Amino acid sequence: MESKVKAAAKASGATAKEAEQVTKEITAKLAKKTEIAAEELSEAVVKAIEKMNKAAAKEFVRFRDSKLKAKKKKS
Repeated sequence: MESKVKAAAKASGATAKEAEQVTKEITAKLAKKTEIAAEELSEAVVKAIEKMNKAAAKEFVRFRDSKLKAKKKKS
């Protein structure tokens, strides 16, 4: 999960340092959970990125929403 969070943060435009911070925050926040829904993880990532880089957070949301729309079309 950590590598995916970091990669998603970087792909959205966060710096390497920001992506590392987001990953640490998400890992710490979710450490006690045995399961997490994709939507919950996605929202946690958005909130963490938004604290450091609002433009990257917007890009992450845009990318996530476009992937969800594509998935729905296939169904």
